[in-house]
Amino acid sequence: MKIAIASLGNPKSGKTWSGIPKSIFFALSKNGHEVCGINLLKPLEPWYYNWLRRIYIRMFKKWFLSSVEPKILKQIGKQLDEKVNKINPDVVLVIHGDFLSHTTFKQPSIIIHDTTFASILNYYSDFSNLSKRSIKNGNKMYKLSLDKATAAVFPSKWASESAIVDYTISAEKIFTIPFGANLNRTPNRNEVEMWIENRISNVSQLFFLFIGVDWKRKGGNDALEFIKELNKFGIRSKLIVVGCKPITTIDEQKFIEEKGYLNKNNPEENSILEELMISCHALLLPSLAECFGCVYCEASAYGLPVIGRNTGGVSEIIKEGVNGLMLNKEEFPSDLAIKFLSLIQDIEQYKNISINARNEYERHLNYETFVLGIENIIKKNNL
Repeated sequence: MKIAIASLGNPKSGKTWSGIPKSIFFALSKNGHEVCGINLLKPLEPWYYNWLRRIYIRMFKKWFLSSVEPKILKQIGKQLDEKVNKINPDVVLVIHGDFLSHTTFKQPSIIIHDTTFASILNYYSDFSNLSKRSIKNGNKMYKLSLDKATAAVFPSKWASESAIVDYTISAEKIFTIPFGANLNRTPNRNEVEMWIENRISNVSQLFFLFIGVDWKRKGGNDALEFIKELNKFGIRSKLIVVGCKPITTIDEQKFIEEKGYLNKNNPEENSILEELMISCHALLLPSLAECFGCVYCEASAYGLPVIGRNTGGVSEIIKEGVNGLMLNKEEFPSDLAIKFLSLIQDIEQYKNISINARNEYERHLNYETFVLGIENIIKKNNL
């Protein structure tokens, strides 16, 4: 089957949307499909958009969001129409799908996204305090896109239910399939089991891996409090931070080791990141807002227990006490530290959670399973 994957940015690049389109592209190719990438370019904004931004923020204290403006979406939609007509695929997979609202091509299309506009509105800071104009355009755009699509795939029930409820879309058109781990190399199970044994034999000091470019949104402050609590309990612990600059006091710096930004597409930096996945005792990422979080899937591939917050689509990955722990509503980092303390003091339990993390990766947190779901949708709709 000839399948096109369209995204803002090259879908074959690991830089585009954390490498999700790239992983889907190569998983489909591996299954024998002819896969074509459609690299859509973001148009130049009209000069008066900056003027509108100033007007909205000064007069109304609201933000103007250019990405949902029909003028922008129409230009991206025109690009997509031209490339689809040239390639003539059997089906088009549209990453995010926003610009699908302003296309005219006749081929079947499947939206792949981790959120709807409604579910991210006032959830992520970039989508908070928006002007009425931007909210109206955003919701209209998403409704038109879902109506146009043959089907839509989300990695969590949190997002899928928003598509059904907020945009009155038939449940038969919406599918929930978790994303996978965006890795350059997937370790084999024998390697993972050996690494788990090594972690168990090295618990005199614990290391927790924190990966994210936004310290605040990714829950950096709570992660640091968790580390401090474990040290109060006499458990020597450190937070290994990748991707951002921690916001700390001088006294708190002793609990942190900074690794800076590590690019997976750079072999040397990817090797460092892989070594951290191998040697750390858990991934600690209690994000305040998270649509899904493929990094949890990546940690699972390494048999690394995952610790997050019960928000957005995170509960689709983390199963409390099975493959990790969650900071639930009305709980504090100290509560999470107590739960982990109980876990690490029972080595057999820690080992089981580590093995279960790998089991969850093999069962459904991988792109072979995701692509199988896409193929089933195509068959179901006779595409």
